[in-house]
Amino acid sequence: MNEEMRVRTTELDEARSFLEGVLSSVAAGVVVLDSGLLVRSWSKGAEELWGLRSHEVRNQGFFNLDFGLPTAQLRDVVQQCLGSARQTGPVQVGAINRIGRTITCLVTCSPLDGKGDGDGVVLLMEEIRGD
Repeated sequence: MNEEMRVRTTELDEARSFLEGVLSSVAAGVVVLDSGLLVRSWSKGAEELWGLRSHEVRNQGFFNLDFGLPTAQLRDVVQQCLGSARQTGPVQVGAINRIGRTITCLVTCSPLDGKGDGDGVVLLMEEIRGD
């Protein structure tokens, strides 16, 4: 039984490392909210975009956070996604990035299907650049 537990723990650690690597590789901000709208995951891209670190926002209410994205403008999009279990957006939102520059942010909300109490949404936030 102990050996099985060790093997499962190793597998879980490998899966977690893989997923963290994938999220770290995505330049866009990726934020996972649970069904109670608490932050469960905050990617490196979100850290770079908004200046808040993962440990500062984890388990915090997303709509209570004070950063450069006017989250109140996203409340309906997130609620619609939660209610319909379908992707909503993208929505263009004026925001202020971590260095105080005004940007336009494109936000898409996708359902997180955890097959149980872990259901929530995934927010993908990308700066629209006028290159």
